[in-house]
Amino acid sequence: MNDLHKALGDISSIHKQVASKTEFRGYGPTTLAITGVFAILAAVAQALCLPNPAKHISIYLGIWIATAVFSTALTGLQMYTRTRRIHSGLSNEMLRMAVEQFLPSVGAGLLVTVVLLHYVPQAS
Repeated sequence: MNDLHKALGDISSIHKQVASKTEFRGYGPTTLAITGVFAILAAVAQALCLPNPAKHISIYLGIWIATAVFSTALTGLQMYTRTRRIHSGLSNEMLRMAVEQFLPSVGAGLLVTVVLLHYVPQAS
């Protein structure tokens, strides 16, 4: 039984190595374009509804957080379906690597949001 566990671990390591050397093709061009349209619509909504966003920081953050959530959900769904189709055997490893590469951006966005909420006096 110990040999079986070792063999399964070796196979998993091989999958990870192959996945790390394979170009990730999970991002579809249509999805990227749609997320750009979401951002443009959010910018237009901000310009029309909030001429001075610093005075209404909660509404400002609401617009951009909603845009980020919609974009992330759409991108995640597209990544999942496209990766299953293109990278069928390595899809789990490819998705895991893509998410790991994206997490620093999410963390930076969260930190900027926390700083805005904490240090902008009108947000209170």
